[in-house]
Amino acid sequence: MRNEYKDKTGLFEDYNFKLAVIDALLDKKTSFSDELETLKKKYCDTFEIYEDESPIEEIAEYFEILKIEDNDLNQVTEICFDGGNEIYFYICPDWDGEDDYFEINSIEGYKKLKKLKAVTYISMLDEDILEPMKDEGIEVL
Repeated sequence: MRNEYKDKTGLFEDYNFKLAVIDALLDKKTSFSDELETLKKKYCDTFEIYEDESPIEEIAEYFEILKIEDNDLNQVTEICFDGGNEIYFYICPDWDGEDDYFEINSIEGYKKLKKLKAVTYISMLDEDILEPMKDEGIEVL
């Protein structure tokens, strides 16, 4: 099962790639940090673990319309592709990583990450998808 969410801002072709970019920004001060923290407290921190396996719609929809500013994009120097990334548990706190719900099918739009130097590849996509990044000199670890 794959989620049906889209990046409604048109920044990235693949919503799940957008999530990986947002994950790379979670420990940085961004234009959306305060708003995301408020949403996290409201929806994630009150989520009843093991009671509901469906995504938190309010969080997933927030990421659909989230406009990531250039100042935020310029803070991304590395992306980690891993099923254990924190971002996935904002949307599906009970997600066990055993399906392709967050599988990335396209990295189209990655050139907007002008300071991206490296990606850590563990899972979440076919490694072949990263070829354009390799061709641009972005290190794949």
